[in-house]
Amino acid sequence: MITTNSRPLPSARATPWAVHPDPPHPVVVNASDEPLEYARAIIRAGDVVTTERWGLVLPGDENDLCLCGLDTADLCVTISWRRAGVDEELLWQFVT
Repeated sequence: MITTNSRPLPSARATPWAVHPDPPHPVVVNASDEPLEYARAIIRAGDVVTTERWGLVLPGDENDLCLCGLDTADLCVTISWRRAGVDEELLWQFVT
């Protein structure tokens, strides 16, 4: 394990998400084999932040994000989730 300042760095994990870009409605899919808990999408467009709470997302589940009327030149989507039975919150970001 790699360390910095005597603290171990977190290990890297593959993202369980896949995005099918279809502006202005990209579809986010749980591409993993495991359910993901407390999932949500945090959409930041400029200074405006909105949250879509998805809750439990099963393998293969799809969530359509509506980005209508948002400035996609200054937009970032953060997906937050926890693996089933694990308290660690994970984050993944993408831009359109």
